[in-house]
Amino acid sequence: MIKKLVKFKELNPFKENFQGQYLIEASAGTGKTFTIIIIYLRMILGLHQKNFNIKPLNVEQILVVTFTDLATQDLYNKIKHSISLLKIGCIQKKSKYDIIDNIIKDIKDYEIAYDLLLKAEKNIRNASIYTIHSFCQKILNLKNYEIYDYFLNKKIINNEIFLQKKAVIIFWKKYLYNLSKEIVKVILLFWKTPDDLLKSLLPFLSQHKLPIIKYPFKYKNIYLQFNKNKTYIINIKKYWIKYRHNIINIINKSNVNKHIYNKKFLLYWINIINEWSIKKTQNYFFPAELYRFSQEILINNTINKINPPIYILFKYIDIFIKKIINLKELIIVKAIRYINKYIYKKKINNKEISFDDLLKILNKSLYTEPGIKIAKDIRKLFPVILIDEFQDTDIQQYNIFKKIYLNQKNYLMILIGDPKQAIYSFRGADIFTYLRASLEIKKRYTLTYNWRSSSTMVNSVNKLFSNRTYPFLFKNIIFNPIKYTKKKLNNHFIINNKIKSGITFWFIDNMQDINKYKKKIAYICGYQICQLIILGKKGKAFFQINNKKKNIDITDITIIVRNRFEALILEKEFIKFNLPCIYLSNSNYIFEKPEAKELVFLLKTIINPDNKQEIKNILSSKLFNIPLYFFQKNNQSHYIEKIINQFNRYKSIWKKYGILYMLEEIFIKDKIISKINILENFIKDKIKNILYIGEMIQISCPNNKDINKTIEWLLQQIKYTNQNFLNKQTKLNHKVNKIKIITIHRSKGLQFPIVWLPFISSNIIEFINKEGIIYHNRKNFKVTLDFKKDKESKKFFLEETLSENLRLLYVSLTRSIFHCSIGIANLKFYNFQKSNLYLSYSNALFFLLKKKNYISDFHFKKILYNLKNKDISIKNFTEKRKIKLNINIFTKKNNNKLFTTISTKKFLFINKIVSNFSKIKKQQNFNFNINYQYQFLQFIKNNKKKTQHTLPIGKNTGVIIHKILEKLDFTKKISRNFIKKELLKTKHISSTWHIMITNWLNNILNIPLGKNKIILNQINNNKKKTEFKFYLSIKKNFSSIKYNNIINKYDFFSKKLNTLNFNGFLSGIIDLIFIWKKKFYILDYKSSWLGKTCKDYKIKNIEKDIYLNYYNIQYQFYTLALHKYLKYRIKNYDYDKHFGGIIYLYIRGINLKNNNGIWEIKPTSQLINKLNNLFL
Repeated sequence: MIKKLVKFKELNPFKENFQGQYLIEASAGTGKTFTIIIIYLRMILGLHQKNFNIKPLNVEQILVVTFTDLATQDLYNKIKHSISLLKIGCIQKKSKYDIIDNIIKDIKDYEIAYDLLLKAEKNIRNASIYTIHSFCQKILNLKNYEIYDYFLNKKIINNEIFLQKKAVIIFWKKYLYNLSKEIVKVILLFWKTPDDLLKSLLPFLSQHKLPIIKYPFKYKNIYLQFNKNKTYIINIKKYWIKYRHNIINIINKSNVNKHIYNKKFLLYWINIINEWSIKKTQNYFFPAELYRFSQEILINNTINKINPPIYILFKYIDIFIKKIINLKELIIVKAIRYINKYIYKKKINNKEISFDDLLKILNKSLYTEPGIKIAKDIRKLFPVILIDEFQDTDIQQYNIFKKIYLNQKNYLMILIGDPKQAIYSFRGADIFTYLRASLEIKKRYTLTYNWRSSSTMVNSVNKLFSNRTYPFLFKNIIFNPIKYTKKKLNNHFIINNKIKSGITFWFIDNMQDINKYKKKIAYICGYQICQLIILGKKGKAFFQINNKKKNIDITDITIIVRNRFEALILEKEFIKFNLPCIYLSNSNYIFEKPEAKELVFLLKTIINPDNKQEIKNILSSKLFNIPLYFFQKNNQSHYIEKIINQFNRYKSIWKKYGILYMLEEIFIKDKIISKINILENFIKDKIKNILYIGEMIQISCPNNKDINKTIEWLLQQIKYTNQNFLNKQTKLNHKVNKIKIITIHRSKGLQFPIVWLPFISSNIIEFINKEGIIYHNRKNFKVTLDFKKDKESKKFFLEETLSENLRLLYVSLTRSIFHCSIGIANLKFYNFQKSNLYLSYSNALFFLLKKKNYISDFHFKKILYNLKNKDISIKNFTEKRKIKLNINIFTKKNNNKLFTTISTKKFLFINKIVSNFSKIKKQQNFNFNINYQYQFLQFIKNNKKKTQHTLPIGKNTGVIIHKILEKLDFTKKISRNFIKKELLKTKHISSTWHIMITNWLNNILNIPLGKNKIILNQINNNKKKTEFKFYLSIKKNFSSIKYNNIINKYDFFSKKLNTLNFNGFLSGIIDLIFIWKKKFYILDYKSSWLGKTCKDYKIKNIEKDIYLNYYNIQYQFYTLALHKYLKYRIKNYDYDKHFGGIIYLYIRGINLKNNNGIWEIKPTSQLINKLNNLFL
């Protein structure tokens, strides 16, 4: 570990004589961007060095490197604007802007300065402001070097995830299919599918290369190691049986910790190992309790290590633990090496290169013999480099710039960042790289004034982090208290004429359970926010900014969370207060939805609202689903004219108020969606997605009132939706009229007037990756992987995790301008007990407070109240009265009173918890049947012929077949070309299957189904509806007790539910609804593999599968959903008359010779009516 402490001087960017290499630490809010701009402007004017003979630099010579496209664009715009302001200042010889005015004071000749700035302004398009990847790309594109030939004509791919997926599937088939039954059974316990394996590998694949393995494997052959493991187990069982009788006596006589090794635990552990030791050895698994009797562990648990229990059996167990190698570890290492090798070859063959390859190539080239010339040429091109957000760099990136600029006296390198805000380790950023640089760079400076926050906010953060000598655990991540500026001295957050503290801890007394705490603090958060908004409306809660008053409203409040699960807890509680909120951190996925492209189509139509054909096209699209024949009727011509007038009105609304208000006008107020076809459903989810996209545009698109720029922005999001989100981050403009919920990572770089951190005290430090521990070696900083998870590795990993959590806490707190509210309680993290052996603190906030995991409530309060002063307050929550916001409080005040945000009455479902069949099934402790998967693997070893029985199994296959069936016109014969095209769109089923699948699906369409001899190819499109989505609104709460009582009486076949309670909505998607002989039927496709032939799909086997998979719940609620829908849509509806039943089609069992693979049922009307009573 780094022992040498580094010291920092205060930087004056206006006066510093910039020569050599600099490291500038810029704490949150201290003006990092302005510092870069000041240095940049001084360089353009030649004022950055005291030597006045220094030549001014042009914008092409000053290299600025950032880590995201957003930061690059942001810096470019600010530098461009600053050049313009300084140019004007040179004419006026002064400026109203302090930064510009300070630079003007150093200018000797205003005419020369003006000419230099004019030249820079004209040439700003060529400014060398790059992301790290685009900089490497520029250098590699130069024709001067051999590396240009390697780079020539290669396509850059955004990421390697698709190649990784393909590689893991090939690895799975190549290695798993050829293993013995014994080994396959073991492996399938670890990973059921290739996707499961990939999830385990991703933490290791994200590293630039395979980490150093702490305990390298001696044997690489799986068969050999498996047999060796079995031999080790057989031997240790013999030793255990031989020596076990003396264990209790030896331990009792020793000085081992008897709190751990007491009589009760000893007997329990020994009994478990005894049972295992007499069983036949079929695999290499052994009980974890065996570790308790390792000689090393016993010595470590002996008080002062005096008189430990020494015994030959304990020594044998030690040897056994060191010898045995988990097959899981072996496969992980083998898979990583295979995937990396596969991707490398694939990229060469496809002439592809990834963004990370750009870094690897340049780094490698710089450390070869031609690298000296490359580095020299780069310095000649860019004599100055400024690296922004340096704390987010990694060792490879640092090595590139280190090789080019370090110890080069005549060239300038400035690294600017803040190690306290290094929070992107999951994408490769490495705090240890920063710490190494802090030792290697001699000129170290810091910025000391906070320009963002109020004096109380600055003081409160100083107080909290000064509570520890080393608040970020590592000694060289230094916290120096920040000063506030004089301008912020009179900026305050005021309630009822009292200045509020910077931080308020909302303390919940007598609360130890973490789940109860989360629910309670979410309620408190909602209550306090609701009360604050009401006070803001009355003028009793406001911000005082330079003696001006600004009333608090909903847009001022932001809640910062770790993940979407915390956001869901808040959303559920906020419903009680009618508080509208929006979760901003999962916005990337929404642009993958079909509604995103449909919205583009709608917006383009609104641009040109007088085009009748475009109007008809959009209304007949999936967005509105109005059939074309509707417009062909003579009496519908006036309808088009009416729509044209509406679209013209929408266009003017968009220009005046922005896109969100226009979309709300269309989908909430006007409701122009016509429900013509009886099978057409008004899908709330579609509207929710459209409005959510609208909110994302309103928040993130800087020109959302500009029609063309909005469409261009939306198209960009759709195009780049699969790119690394952190590199495509969008900037928030805070104009949405809702409480913003955002993750810590997404909030970095942003600022908000009021911040809530409800769950920060409940974020536990724990071992995240169960496969192995990744940490940094403290001597050489190299990334190390320890599968055995020894004590030292655990300690180092937990230290790194705690340090990162402290940095996450710092980032969260420093987002606030005026105030931050934090939830806190004396929580007991019972699952932290194992970690507690290596780390005394379960949480970052508790570390700062010096609160260890197990202390009394009395001592906890004492610790907490020691922080209390005028800048930090502590409050206990007391609910004086029930409150709820009137939804009209969010109405936008303007001449047209139509514009409101989404009404919580109309769209309450948006914030409610939605459950579905998959969620219910998961809660029933459903166990995957490994035997089916193993039988399939064995079967296809000897059966290479392409049939419905050898078609790959798994979720992906089911999805592909479902999508194909969804697109079919049943009345037309399926063509081979259509199937081939569909298979080429996916990487899970080879297109060589197209002939078999075509014949198979044609058979399914032609075979008579069930007792009513239903033939699918006789059902045309207007008599069927695919992917029918529904929501069933639960009256109060749905419980397994209520459900089981009903099925006990009315559905004897059904499987009872285990303990289950939920409220909100029950949702689902029905594969197919169709009409046959004036009755409505439900059809559900199942692609499950039940055996080698069609005979395995007889009714007996199907019923067994339905029972095991809880499909009874599915068919009951599918029937109920259609029943409720038809009851609403059909006059004089009768269940027995209009509903035909539900058919389960096990498509692998279908052939023309028999009725296998078909199972049908029609629930009784009494059952459906009773279930109906559970819903609104």
